[in-house]
Amino acid sequence: MPQSLLRVLRGGLTPAVVRPLARRASAVVAEPLWKPCTVTGRSAEQQHGHWCWAAGAVAALALAESQRRQSLSCSSLKRVALGKADEFQESATREVAIGPEGDQTTVLVHRYADKYYVTSEQASSTKQTSHPARDPSKDGTATYKVEVVDGVVFADIPSELADGAGKRKKGQRAMAKRDPKDSRVFALIGGGAASLAAAETLRQEGFGGRILMITKEKHLPYDRTVFSKDFDASPSDVGIRPADWYQKYDIEILHEATVTKLDAKGQEVAYKIGTGKEQTLAYDRVLVASGGLPRKLFCPGATLKGIHTLRTPEDAAEISKYAKKGQKMIVVGGSFIGMEIASTLRQKGCDVAVIAMETVPFERVLGKKVGAAFARLLRTEGVQWYGSAQVRHFRGNDVVNGVELEDGEVLPADLVVVGAGVLPNTRFVSGTSLDKNGGIVVGPLLNSEACPTLFAAGDVCTYPSVRTGTNVRIEHWDVATQQGRVAARNMLGKYQPFTALPLFWSCLFKKNLRFAGYAPDVLDRVIIEGDLSGMEFVSYYTEDDEVRAVATINKDPVSIACAELMRRNKMPKVSELMLGIVNADILLQRLQDLEAESA
Repeated sequence: MPQSLLRVLRGGLTPAVVRPLARRASAVVAEPLWKPCTVTGRSAEQQHGHWCWAAGAVAALALAESQRRQSLSCSSLKRVALGKADEFQESATREVAIGPEGDQTTVLVHRYADKYYVTSEQASSTKQTSHPARDPSKDGTATYKVEVVDGVVFADIPSELADGAGKRKKGQRAMAKRDPKDSRVFALIGGGAASLAAAETLRQEGFGGRILMITKEKHLPYDRTVFSKDFDASPSDVGIRPADWYQKYDIEILHEATVTKLDAKGQEVAYKIGTGKEQTLAYDRVLVASGGLPRKLFCPGATLKGIHTLRTPEDAAEISKYAKKGQKMIVVGGSFIGMEIASTLRQKGCDVAVIAMETVPFERVLGKKVGAAFARLLRTEGVQWYGSAQVRHFRGNDVVNGVELEDGEVLPADLVVVGAGVLPNTRFVSGTSLDKNGGIVVGPLLNSEACPTLFAAGDVCTYPSVRTGTNVRIEHWDVATQQGRVAARNMLGKYQPFTALPLFWSCLFKKNLRFAGYAPDVLDRVIIEGDLSGMEFVSYYTEDDEVRAVATINKDPVSIACAELMRRNKMPKVSELMLGIVNADILLQRLQDLEAESA
C-alpha cells in the first residue's frame, strides 16, 4: 500500500471504530476511514443515529487499493451473490447475511460513484452507535473482490465464511503485556476515549509497565456521543472494548473512584473508591483526561427537580423516562449537545423549545449564515427556537413546571435539559498552570512545562494551535482521542507534537453535519456552495486567500476530502472558489489525482 494512502488513513482523517458496524477499512491500516450513511432495509427508528462504513471518496480509494493489493489468507474463495446492483443505494451501505441459516455472518456492501465495495462484518443487529471518530483502534477486517454480472453484485468470500464454517481472521496491531521487570507506573485519570486511546497506544508502543485507569464511571469506556442521540442506549452496547480485552493486555481500571488530589510536582495521586479510605499512588507519568462537568445555570429555581444535564448513561436514562409524546420539553443551549438533545426529543414526539443566547443555532461554531439554515430546519421540524434569550428563573414548587425568560415570557415545562457545554474537570489538580476556565495549559507535546511528567488530553487540555500558536481547548471526541494517542507516545519520550486537524460532526433530523478545521474568528467570511435552504451544501470559511475550515451538510465525502487536502496544504485559494474555478467535485477529483500520482 503506498505511503500516501497510509497517510490518508492515519493522518487527520481516520475515523475509527463505530460499534457495532464500524470496523476497519483494511487489515494493514491501523485507523480506517468512515462516514455516516443510511442503512437500507431498516426501519426509521433503527436508522436514526446509525453509522456505517465510509462511502466517501477517500474511503473508496482506500478500499479499492486494499482490494487490489491485499491478499486474503485463506485456502479458497467462493463467489457469493449479494443482491441486485440497483437495490443498493448510491452513497449508502447495507448489511447482507451470508452463510447457512443458524450460522450466518454478515458482510457490508458499500456503493459510491456506481462502484461497489464489500468488507467483512460481524455486527450484531441489536447494537448500534453513531460517531465517525478516530477513536481507539479495533481489529481489522478484510475487503473482498467484487464483480457485477448481469446486474447482480458478486463477491469472492472465503469459503469458511460463505459456508458458515469459520470466522474471518482479524488484524490487530501487536500489543505488549505487563513486564514484571518494568517498575514504571503510568496513571490515566478518566475513563473515556482519551484514556483508552492512551492505554492502547502505550501497549502498542511496547510499554511493559503498569497502566492504571482511575475513573468515576462504573462502566468500561464507552462511546459517550451516542446518548444525546439515543437516550435508551446501553453502555454495554456502545462499549469500545470488551472486559476480557483489558485483562488480556493488563490494563487496570479502578471504577467508581474519585481523585481528590493530583500533586503534579510530587508525582502522586490521591483517590477514594466509593466512601472508602483515601489511597495514594506514586506515578512516573500521568495523563489527565478527566473530561468535563456540565455547565449549570445559577438562577432562582435551578435546583428544582426535573432540571437535568446529560453526561452519563444514567442521565440519559432519566431523561428518557419523560421523553414521551406530547411532553413539553425545554432545552437550554444552542450548540451541539443542546441541538442534538432537541432533535432526539422531537423525534420522540415531544413538544420542544430551545432557549439560547445565540441568535441562531451553532452561531459560535458555524456562523450566522449557516446557523440560519439550521434555524429554518428547526421550524420545519416543529421545534421552537428562542434566540438571544436567557433564563431569568425556573418556576415550580418542588418540581419545575415553567421557565421564565429575561423578557418575562414564560414557557411551560414538564422537563428541562441544560446543554450549555462543559467546564474542565480539573479541581483536583495542583502544581501546574490552568487557564481561566480550568483547562490544563500544555505545550505541543501535550505536557505541562512546569511539570513535564503531567500530560493532558480531551476537554481538560488547553494546547497551542499548530497554525496560530494561540492556546485553544476543543471539546470533541475526535480531538480527545487523537490527543490520547499523541500524549501516550510522548509519555514514552517519542517527542511527537500534536498537529491533528480538528474534526467534528453532528446529526440533526438525519442531516449530517461535518466540520474540519478551526476558524472561530472568521465565521462571517464564508463561501457557500450548494443548496443552503435544502440543507445540502459545503461552506468554506476563509481568511485572506486561505480556506481555514470547511463545513458540509449531507456531503460527507467532500468533508473527508477537504480535511485531507487541508492536511496536505492542497486546498484551493479563496479566489479560485469565488471565481468558480474550483468546486466540491473538483476537490474530490484533486484528492484522487494526488493518490494516483503517489501510488
